[in-house]
Amino acid sequence: MTSLRLGRLDVHLAPPRVAFTGRIDDSAALADLVAHIPAGHVVLDTDGVTFVNSIGMREWMRFVRALRDRGATITLDRVADVLMTQINMIPELARNVTVTSFHAQYVCSGCGAESAPLVDAVLHATALKALQAPRLPCQECGTAMELGDFPERYLTVFRG
Repeated sequence: MTSLRLGRLDVHLAPPRVAFTGRIDDSAALADLVAHIPAGHVVLDTDGVTFVNSIGMREWMRFVRALRDRGATITLDRVADVLMTQINMIPELARNVTVTSFHAQYVCSGCGAESAPLVDAVLHATALKALQAPRLPCQECGTAMELGDFPERYLTVFRG
C-alpha cells in the first residue's frame, strides 16, 4: 500500500482501492493523484472524509473526470455523508459511477439517537431506485431508524 498526503487529505492506494481520509478542500490537488492509479477498474472509498467544500468538489470532479478519460470504471464504496449529498446535487458526479454503499443521516424515533450508518446500496437497490431509504436498526435501542433528511439529498443517484 502507498500513502500520500494531499493538503488535509490522506490517500491510501491499494489498487484497485483508493481510500480517502480527511478534508477534500482547496488543499487537495486530486488531479495529481490520477498518475498514481493504475488504469482499469477503481474503487474509491471515502468513508474517512469529514469535510468537503466547493473548491474540493471542483477538485473531485476533475479527478473523477480524469479517471473516466483514461477509461476507468469507477465504483464508489462507503461514500461519506458529506460527499453523498454533493453527488446527489451535481449530476456529473453520478455519471458513469456505481455506488455500492454510502453513509446517510438517520434518526431513531424510539430513543432520539442520530447516526450516519452505512447503507448497502446493492442489498437495498430496489427501494433506493424508488427513493425509499431502508429502515435500519438503531444501535442504541434496536428500533428501526428512518432517514433524517429528504430522500433526494441521498438517493437521487439511484434513480438511474
